[in-house]
Amino acid sequence: MSSWVRLFWGVRFARWLAGALLVGAGMFGCSQTLRVDQADQGEKVDVDTLLHEHLQKQPMVTTAEAYRALLILADGEDKYDNFETRQAALEERGIARPQWGLSRDACIDKGSVAYMVCQILKIRGGINLSLFGQLGIGDRRYALRELIHMGMMSESVPYRYITGGELVDLTLQADRYMAEHDMYEEETVDIGQMLEPPGSDEK
Repeated sequence: MSSWVRLFWGVRFARWLAGALLVGAGMFGCSQTLRVDQADQGEKVDVDTLLHEHLQKQPMVTTAEAYRALLILADGEDKYDNFETRQAALEERGIARPQWGLSRDACIDKGSVAYMVCQILKIRGGINLSLFGQLGIGDRRYALRELIHMGMMSESVPYRYITGGELVDLTLQADRYMAEHDMYEEETVDIGQMLEPPGSDEK
């Protein structure tokens, strides 16, 4: 193997390792931010209140709230009663990964949300997302890059927490994507319509 080839792969590995360390550090820091009362409220309010009011004012989103919002995106409804059943449903369908070890009351990062949205939308992406992402190597980082490329999320790093407003906007764009690509087998809840202020259709 030539010295140039060794140098190339050495640089690639160093970049990957640095990225992995940053993601790990970011996730560790984010996981220390617990919002038990917020998670409780996010699971108790009705769907309209969750999307119209509750999430819109949150500077960060708990795993419990994100799981609920993404199940509404995937199914058009939330038919689950608690975090455990929502988590099991997402993991069984391959939308979330149990290896992440996300805590119910901790803030959730943009990379995790991006990966789940890509799974819901069945976005295969490029070689990095389709191959390495499926292996669990940089899965969330590549998913975020894909959604940034598609214009669904703004430039950011995967370990940065997602705000409530960003999550609502992302689910709205994802809902439009699903409608445009005929991903709804039957009539379901229109998240876009749900997000319109009450009385906006009155003349």
